[in-house]
Amino acid sequence: MEVYLSVYFTDHLGQKKKIDDKIVSIQDGIFDINIHKIYNSLTFVVNDLYIDPAIIGDLVERIELRYKVDDEDEVTEKFVIDSIDYLKDNNIKVYCKSKTVKYAYKYSGDLSTIIQTSSVKDLISKLLPDVSVNYENLTDIPLLFDYEIKDKSIEEVIEDLSKITGFDYYFYRGVLYFEDKKRINKEDKAVRKFSELTDIIDFSTSTNKDEKKINKIYINKKDDKVFAAKPTIALEIKDSPQCCSPDEVLIYTDDEGNTYKINPQNAFFVVYFSPIIQIPKCNVLYEIGERILIEKFELNNDEYVELTGGIEEIIAIEGVKNYVFEKGYNLLVFDKVEKGELKITYKTKVLHGTIGHSKYPKNVNFLITHFNQKIDYTHKIELNGYYPVPYDFTLNLMKDWGIDYAEAIKKQVTISRKDGEVFAVMGTYESNAFGELEFSISEYNTYKFEMSGEEPLYLDWYVNKKQIYMDEVQQ
Repeated sequence: MEVYLSVYFTDHLGQKKKIDDKIVSIQDGIFDINIHKIYNSLTFVVNDLYIDPAIIGDLVERIELRYKVDDEDEVTEKFVIDSIDYLKDNNIKVYCKSKTVKYAYKYSGDLSTIIQTSSVKDLISKLLPDVSVNYENLTDIPLLFDYEIKDKSIEEVIEDLSKITGFDYYFYRGVLYFEDKKRINKEDKAVRKFSELTDIIDFSTSTNKDEKKINKIYINKKDDKVFAAKPTIALEIKDSPQCCSPDEVLIYTDDEGNTYKINPQNAFFVVYFSPIIQIPKCNVLYEIGERILIEKFELNNDEYVELTGGIEEIIAIEGVKNYVFEKGYNLLVFDKVEKGELKITYKTKVLHGTIGHSKYPKNVNFLITHFNQKIDYTHKIELNGYYPVPYDFTLNLMKDWGIDYAEAIKKQVTISRKDGEVFAVMGTYESNAFGELEFSISEYNTYKFEMSGEEPLYLDWYVNKKQIYMDEVQQ
């Protein structure tokens, strides 16, 4: 299969130029057939191209797409520039729409008029005098009255006509089609979009950029098998859960004279994603960077593998000879079923950052979205090996004392702190309705809890030790 694709841009001076060498990627929203949609959309990323802000939304057809597949006739589609986004590295994302009714009347407001007409086809032709329309498969219906429009847009009028007469309409290859109602499936005709590799044909399954969905499909030329690459995100945190730690290096000596050092403990996170043509949204402070990943797979009659990140560059690969991939996506497709071990080293784009140390337990919530994918994860910083002061400690009478709920609520508990060989009373506290007792620890020590009818309970709270027990001898 031979594929040809070129993009032309008409600038603010009226000069048309071919910009194939500046195209970074052609993205979602191209050439789908959607019932009751009267325009095509096109989104692409271009590098080092000046687009005068004054031409955005000026309704001039400034983007021209020419494409040809095998022996088919060359197709030309023209688009106006709807909006642009400025990206990093001098890249610009350009959102385009074909100049059909929906866009051409975007700024004209609603209409209030009476159109003299004799039939549905005649009415459509008068509504759309400057649009290429095909209604060969539409049964014409006589209209014995003039058609009155009250405060409606052209697209609303067309939709009303559709409800009255029962026709369907859709836009395809520069032509607005009106047909007697039937179901239009994408399988009826190949709706093509082109990748950077000559042996991959790429289909778009969404034309609404607001839905933020991308689903690229790879076709193996040899046997026409189809493999879908969908958006993915993965979060890696080391270490998780994260241990509480001091704000600076802490050196201490235990009762036996042994010296220990506790360092501040940060955690580090990496977000892998595909496709890498768009950066995920992440609520935690991050930087954008690159990682070299080495991944291994045991292949057992497999035709493709999904990598962790989108492929920016393949550095080395062992185990397969013939494969294809779309730059930016995480799908590696083979030309035949493969067995054995696959080892691939590749470069990918990532988000990465640091979760700072904390002396006290806390939660860090990650909310990451990428197209239609979402990660909602709570990272925990927990007590483990380092115990701070001051600290608000909660004693659970049911769990720590081993008593029933009824015996744990609203109970008087006397707390003492070890002072030499004896315990000095700190005060008497009452457990709450949940059977919990809260008190503040202001210094490292051994604490005793006493409650009527129960054996005393002890707590060792030291910089490197937390222990609850009933026999003081255990300390």
